[in-house]
Amino acid sequence: MYLFSFIPIPKFIMSSEIRDYIETQPEPRKERFLVLRSWIVDTFPEIQEFMKQGMPAYGLGKNWIRLGAQKNRISIHLCDPYHLQSVKKKFPNLFYGKTCIDIPDDARFPLKEIQTMIKSALKAKTSILIGKNVSKRTGKIGSSSASALRQNTRRKK
Repeated sequence: MYLFSFIPIPKFIMSSEIRDYIETQPEPRKERFLVLRSWIVDTFPEIQEFMKQGMPAYGLGKNWIRLGAQKNRISIHLCDPYHLQSVKKKFPNLFYGKTCIDIPDDARFPLKEIQTMIKSALKAKTSILIGKNVSKRTGKIGSSSASALRQNTRRKK
């Protein structure tokens, strides 16, 4: 689609607040922010981008993530601590909070693992599990529903 006849319409325009936030960061963090942001808006075209608690935030339904800059590191805050487990196992030397991961500026940036973590945090699990016994805290199917799904049979009501 084109604006007028020669200017393509951008898919996702960055707000001035978020642009200012990213532009004020030092170079290693600024590059990491831009890489993550462009990947997020390309992977999830229906995502909502906004500022939350002074940080760029990205939401899809009830699922969200926030990207923050600390003194010497970038922070990625998730809506659920469950999604941090795979990264914690592979990179135990990084800093972790209850629902966030902090990556120092001088540390290796595990982009593929972070992308996998963000993808699992933002994916809407409820659409495929409607009517199932799903835990709101973990997003996992209850044991009786899980065994019925494993057997590829439906539970009797």
